[in-house]
Order: sequence, then C-alpha cells, then structure tokens
Amino acid sequence: MNGVLQQVEWESPLVEPLPDPALQSYARRRQGIPHPMIAYFTPVPWMARAVIDMHPEYGLLMHLDQDVADLVVLVVSQENSCRFCYAAVRGLLWAQGMSWERIQRMEQDLTRADLPPRTMAAVAFGRSQSRSGPAGARAARETLRRSGLGLDELKEIAFIAALTDFHNRTHTIPAIPAQPIESMPDHLVVRLLRPLLGLIVKRYRYRGQPTVLDPVPPYAYGRLVETYAGTPIGAILARTLAEMWASPHLTRRCKLLMIAVIARGLGCEVCAPEVSETLQREGLKESTIAQVLTHLAAPELDDIERLLVPFARETIWFEPAQLQRRARMLRDRLPVPQLLEAIGVASLANGLCRMGATVLDL
Repeated sequence: MNGVLQQVEWESPLVEPLPDPALQSYARRRQGIPHPMIAYFTPVPWMARAVIDMHPEYGLLMHLDQDVADLVVLVVSQENSCRFCYAAVRGLLWAQGMSWERIQRMEQDLTRADLPPRTMAAVAFGRSQSRSGPAGARAARETLRRSGLGLDELKEIAFIAALTDFHNRTHTIPAIPAQPIESMPDHLVVRLLRPLLGLIVKRYRYRGQPTVLDPVPPYAYGRLVETYAGTPIGAILARTLAEMWASPHLTRRCKLLMIAVIARGLGCEVCAPEVSETLQREGLKESTIAQVLTHLAAPELDDIERLLVPFARETIWFEPAQLQRRARMLRDRLPVPQLLEAIGVASLANGLCRMGATVLDL
C-alpha cells in the first residue's frame, strides 16, 4: 500500500550491512521479530544498541498510552520525511488491526482521523517539537496541558518525539533501504500472517517500571537525564549517553562541538550553556567556541572536526536526498565507523536538544 512519503527522493545506501549474530539475536529477544537493518549500524555498537532499545513500546513508558505513542512516531516521521521509519510505524499500525483507510485519513488530515482530543493534542505536540524545536516548545506545551494531559505524560511525549527524531536521522542520513519495508504489507504471505504479526507485536509490548538511574556522565545533557530519574527513560538515556561518550571513533571534543552547533542552530538556550562549559573543560577557549558557533570553523579545529562541524549544522533541517549526498561526500573522506558515529551523535543531539527545550524549564 503506497504511503505519502514513497515519492520522497532516497539515495542508495551509503554503507554496506555487516551482520552481527549476537546483535541480531538481541534484537529478536527484544522485539520478537528479526531486525535486518541493524546490520547497517554494527560498526558502532552503541548506535546499534540504541536503534534496538530506544523504542517506547519495550518498557519505556509508565504513563502514556502506547497507541498514542505510535501516532506521535507516525507524524514526526512524516514531518522529517523519513521513508524508512514512516513505513515501519505505518506497517505496525496496520499489523495491529488499523485499516489503511484510517491510516490515510491521519496522514492527510488529523482533524478527520476520529481521534480523541487528548490524542490529537499529543500528536500535534510531537509534530511541533520536531518541526519548530525550542522556538515553539512553550506554546505547544501549554496546548497540551489545556487538553488535560499531565506532566508525566507530557515528558513521555517529549521523549517519544525526541527518539523519533533520532531514529529518523539514523535511518535517513545513511539512506537505509526503505523500499523493502514499504512493500512488505503488499506481499500475500505478510497479509495472511497479519493476525500472527499483531499478536507478536502485542506480546512484546510492556509497560515500564520505576528504574534506578545510574550515574550520568558529566559532559552534556546530564540535567536532562536527571529530569527522568526513576523512570526507564532516564535509565536508557544514561546508558546510551555513557556508551556514546566512551565510543572511540570520534573524540569527545568533536562530539561536543557537533552538539554545540546543533544546540546553537536550534536556539536551545537550556542546552547550549551546559555544552559550552564542557567544551571549556576540554581546553577550548570561549572565544574559539564562539568562532565555531558563528562561522562553523576555527584554526584550532583538527581535520575531522572541520568536516563534521558544518555537517552537524546541516542535520537540523534538511531534505533527505540532499543530506544523503552530503554524507556520501563525507564517506569518501572518513572511515565508516567515524561516519556512522558522526551520524549517531548528530541524530541524538537533534532529538535531545528539542526535548530539553520542552522539559528543562517546566
């Protein structure tokens, strides 16, 4: 069944899949079904695990209804023109019994989708967080509160929109093949197995429980993670960030510079100071940081930073094929693990900066 994004231009994959039986087995245990696309991320283990684990349906939500979360993922993926993620959640809704006609009504006009007002408010909030970022965070938040959703639900919606921004970019930038998953519901075997797929999806979904927060790395987003202390969201964010900072493919300074540029580009006043302070502890002068943020360059940057700082800025707002071609140029100058880690860092920063603007000044 054709979707509204199938006409979006999409390049061929930038990297080759590298199967990892252990990761594939882990994905199957978590999700109940194979995850063939995880092979594209295996050169960077923290990124591969985040792609598997950062799904709200696997025990991350304690307050928000999962059906609402699915719809937020759908509209954010549509907003970001991510053909892969959009087709995946669209197929998920279909496997759980939603008709194509209702899915199409939601795609074309949410006001015609027969959704409860609270659900429509949550969906509109997720779209606003992704589309306008910090600039529209306060107005979107107030609209959500007026609909009757509480603080805990608001924070979970902000997280869902952020992790969708992460997934959208991790699959869009390296041009993970979208056509196989787009065409899957058209296969006769898949249609016949639809009831079984729906049962598998429901079986592996579960609610989250209070979770102890591990120590948060003192680099960036620490305040944001602590906002979710005691929840599964806080735990998965702390683990993902710890693994990202420890990963050896890019230096911590390079990662921080990429995050700083994204925070500046989004106008995130709550995230930017924390990142700037950390960069100064890494040895960069305040004047150098200001020069990088203004001009996306400085004499103090090394060769890899000179490549990745401008690239980070391009991941904030983009057309998929144009950004994919830009990343292909980087692939010719960087090893695959460095390229993938840069994509992972930029993707995570885009989600967390938007999320931070929403929840840190509550």
